[in-house]
Amino acid sequence: MTSELEQLVRSTVKNRCETQTLEVKAAAQDAPKVYDSLSSFSNQNEGGIIVFGIDEQAGFSICGVYDAQDLQKKIHRQCEGMTPQVRPVFDTATIDGKTVVAAYINGRPMSERPVYRTTRGIAEGTYTRIGDADVRMTATELYEIESFKEGRRDDTSTSPAADSNMLDDKKVAQFIINAAKERPLLSRRSDDEILSLTGAMQNNKPTLAGMMTLGDYPQRIYPNLCITAIAVNGTVLQPDDGGERFIDNKRYEGTIAEMLEGALGFVARNGKTRVVIRDGKRIDIPEYPETAVREIITNALMHRDYGPYCNGTPIRLVMFSDRLECWNPGGVYGGQSINDLGYANMPTRNPTLVSILEIEKIAENRHSGIAVIRDEARTHGVRQPEFIDQRGSFLVRFFNSSAETNASDHDATPGQDKNSPRPADIENTILAYCAEPRLAQEIANHVGRSLQYTRREYIRPMVEAGKLSFDAPGQAQERVPAVSSDQCCIEFHFFVGRSHESDCAHF
Repeated sequence: MTSELEQLVRSTVKNRCETQTLEVKAAAQDAPKVYDSLSSFSNQNEGGIIVFGIDEQAGFSICGVYDAQDLQKKIHRQCEGMTPQVRPVFDTATIDGKTVVAAYINGRPMSERPVYRTTRGIAEGTYTRIGDADVRMTATELYEIESFKEGRRDDTSTSPAADSNMLDDKKVAQFIINAAKERPLLSRRSDDEILSLTGAMQNNKPTLAGMMTLGDYPQRIYPNLCITAIAVNGTVLQPDDGGERFIDNKRYEGTIAEMLEGALGFVARNGKTRVVIRDGKRIDIPEYPETAVREIITNALMHRDYGPYCNGTPIRLVMFSDRLECWNPGGVYGGQSINDLGYANMPTRNPTLVSILEIEKIAENRHSGIAVIRDEARTHGVRQPEFIDQRGSFLVRFFNSSAETNASDHDATPGQDKNSPRPADIENTILAYCAEPRLAQEIANHVGRSLQYTRREYIRPMVEAGKLSFDAPGQAQERVPAVSSDQCCIEFHFFVGRSHESDCAHF
């Protein structure tokens, strides 16, 4: 650990930057208060490291700590002042004749969150990490944690204004037929029992899931559970020279099925169509493949947060000249990592709603949607999509063939935090992440970018600048080999340190 700590300190001094998982404190005179960082690091999957003995105010110079042993005792007492208590792992190193101390904080699973300063309570003492800052957790974020721990189901909630007459008779009749056919155990039940057992009704009132799938006009109760869609002439959201902000601007209401079809029509109407001739036949190729767009919008509708803090917020669909963006309230559910999307089974935020949509054959819950979106991008030869989980919201970016290579030009979508990582922040994040050897794909997943884009924009330039090194081919062959001819011959581990000059440089 000591050698890793020295590498981390050298890298931090060189880059002069804190990161999502790194906080620095001078501690030259006494132990600083780090309650906020203890909370924020514990409340994220990656955890974090607090390095004492680096003075940010003096240009990230190594100042050393006043007393390593006393510092650790005082920080430990602060950790005991947290609920639940934080158990850091300490390490020390002597660098340039000065002592630095690191406290390694493990991220807690969602079942053990929130971690907060006991004397200030949950509302005032719970923090989350945004870039290099500790930010007090919002009521929405706290509600999501408690909902997960308590097994709270917002999709089965009922509104005092709801009434069974608000369901559409034709939709209900078709749903009952489908349910009896798809679920044999329901075939001998009465209509009312089917509606109750599937979660569409509860205590003779339509649930939120029932209204959003079988209602005649769900927005009479939930006015902002809709989709707002705009088309923009350019790559950023701003007025043009004539004062026009949008090429097209629509609001889609109704059930989930009706909103989905409306939004699909919006994308088809505002997207370009390329015409090719194959074997004497004309083939129209849309700018955005319908299969991918359908998956993106469907996922947003069925996995969004329908809780009391978010059901006043619509899903936002924005078409730029180089990409399609879909934003919804509600991040990756259950504290899971965004890197697991499309690769692992994950808990479902709205299981009743998803089940009803499955019966209606509108959606499925097989965790295949993300994989389909990625495959469609690959098939159409465009950049891999970006999936961004940030402060209780989820953003998907699907690029077209004219997408610019510089992702930093992308403005935040309405509802998205404008403090999204910029190139310098991403580079510092990579440096901190590569304190131990990482695969290129792991780096790409960590920064939320596609593999090709991460290689081109970050890994290659950082290796050329001597900021990253790659290990020997013999070591890397034990891991996943890369097969793309335009990327690399062997999947190397990248790390902060000296490069092996004899290694293959095709990465």
